[in-house]
Amino acid sequence: MNMNNSKNKIEKWLPHIIGILLFLILPIFVFDSNNEKSLYWMYRYYYQLLLMIVAFYINYLVIVPRYFFLKNRIRFFVILFLFAIALLFVSQYLYNILEFDTMRHLGEEVRDLRPKTTFGMHPKIIENFFLMLVVLGFSSGMAIIQKLKKNEVKQKEIEKARVDSELAFLKNQISPHFFFNSLNSIYALIAIDKDKAQQSVEKLSVLMRYLIYDSNIETVELKKEFDFTWKYIELMQQRLSPKVKLEVNIDKTPPDVKIAPLLFIPFVENAFKHGISYRQDSFVSISLRTDENYVIFESKNSIPVKNESKEQKGGVGIENIKKRLDLIYTDLFELKINNTEKEYSVMLKLPLNMENYE
Repeated sequence: MNMNNSKNKIEKWLPHIIGILLFLILPIFVFDSNNEKSLYWMYRYYYQLLLMIVAFYINYLVIVPRYFFLKNRIRFFVILFLFAIALLFVSQYLYNILEFDTMRHLGEEVRDLRPKTTFGMHPKIIENFFLMLVVLGFSSGMAIIQKLKKNEVKQKEIEKARVDSELAFLKNQISPHFFFNSLNSIYALIAIDKDKAQQSVEKLSVLMRYLIYDSNIETVELKKEFDFTWKYIELMQQRLSPKVKLEVNIDKTPPDVKIAPLLFIPFVENAFKHGISYRQDSFVSISLRTDENYVIFESKNSIPVKNESKEQKGGVGIENIKKRLDLIYTDLFELKINNTEKEYSVMLKLPLNMENYE
């Protein structure tokens, strides 16, 4: 974090340093150091440059940050104008002293270079005042743009923190939901086959290890997500009756890319929860594959007669996954859910490589 702050400070101030150095070096190539008149103009140039630097940075660092973003903008412009006037009088006083010392140092040859005063003021000071207004306007613009940009970055950070927090909350809800459904499956299996129930507990421990540790990051390897989905289907398969037709097509060697974790499992859970029946013929079909650009998940399940009067919605798991998809992929994913009297189907397409869409 400190390295990032240092980098940001360097990026912020480097253009300022380069600009000032260029203005400081310029007289070396313009003025002749062996000529007294040329030296006189060089001294005036440096004095004017110093005046403009002082005006620029007092406005840039103090006046704009402190007063511009208040509700009363008139106050800001009044303060800015009074600052310009005050700096004008201070600069005239210092200019008279410095010019006197300069002429005394350089000799009689440059005394006739000093122009006559206008309204009791050195004419160069009047020119400096209008130049100062330009400089103050420029520094105000820079400070305002920088502040707005900083606010925009801060707002994005706040929004990202909110999204990350919401994603973490939604993903954490998957674990108890998943665990609850898995335990129900194992509980039903205990009465049928205790050995299979024991094996299911072992498989569940492997799946829970993935949920707790491996998936507790922003992205996971696609292969791990495919393997997790397959192992969960194996767990559910152990309690199926002969009346349930199960079709599974999951790629064994998906591309070496990463994906947000736990995006498919709620749909798989939903298919097994609502699609199987122990009294009548039923089916569950699950496909998980990739093409050149997308990860494609498809699931279909029958709707037993007992559920015909109820619309299959999927509960908390499906609603959470919809929110996660919106937060992670915005408008880059495609989700189609079709619910008929006898069949419930889901088709989800996710971009295979998010970097191509950024």
